Amino acid sequence: MTRLSVAHDPRTIARDIPGVLDALFPQLAQGVVASINRRSVSLPELEVVPPELIDASRLQKAMLFEIAVAAAEQLINRQESIDWDVCLEVAVDRQRKHFDAVLPLSLSESDKAAALWVANNLFTMLSKFRSQAPDEKFECAPRIPGYQWIASGVGDFSVGATLIEIKCTSKHFSSSDYRQILMYWLLSYCAAIESGEPEWLRGVL
Repeated sequence: MTRLSVAHDPRTIARDIPGVLDALFPQLAQGVVASINRRSVSLPELEVVPPELIDASRLQKAMLFEIAVAAAEQLINRQESIDWDVCLEVAVDRQRKHFDAVLPLSLSESDKAAALWVANNLFTMLSKFRSQAPDEKFECAPRIPGYQWIASGVGDFSVGATLIEIKCTSKHFSSSDYRQILMYWLLSYCAAIESGEPEWLRGVL
């Protein structure tokens, strides 16, 4: 119970205590995950990040990605140019909760180039989702309700009742990725029963 008492983020539960999620989602076996991955859809507008661009950055990959997300949020807000100091401040604040995070004091041009590439991909993808549901509310960092020993948290993005969780990887999605978004849905379902809050109807990775 000690680990449960210090877990404040549903992602921690989803990733670090697989036994709990295996009990809740027993059908999420490797074969099922592989089958779902085979049916994934690629967006032709997105461009793969050149490996040399990633290699040129000396930042931790998680930190680099967090900076890219912060840059994408600025693009979404129609800022004329990206304020990299703000991106760094936002990324450091979000990564500070992770004990192994190395917090940079500044960004190199290589860091900015890699982050901008990912940010443009994110902006393109999110713009497409928004165009498909122009009347739905778009939200950055939508609230994820907590339940009993799981504290509330935030997701990445949402469009109406669709929760969008962002991953930046060279591999297929893993069972832990699917557990994360399923856990978010389960928490929203519990909140809907208890308080009448709307639940997520769709999840996108």
